[in-house]
Amino acid sequence: MPQIGWSEILVIILVAIIVIGPKDLPIVLRKFIQIKNGIKNYVNSFQKGIDDIVQEQEKDIKKIIDINPDDENKKKSEKS
Repeated sequence: MPQIGWSEILVIILVAIIVIGPKDLPIVLRKFIQIKNGIKNYVNSFQKGIDDIVQEQEKDIKKIIDINPDDENKKKSEKS
């Protein structure tokens, strides 16, 4: 994340007031915040989906690691 100081924020606010105008600035800010929150929610849901996939893969790997080849050989020899 870029570091933004108070002087940069003040310049951004002044430019926004000049370009957008004080009348429309609250409307534009509300819309900007709605868009930002929508993007944030989308990214969070995407990240949760990836985390779920990783957890499933970790469970599968753990099952494979926990398999004892000696137990498998005993089961096969008992069936024969």
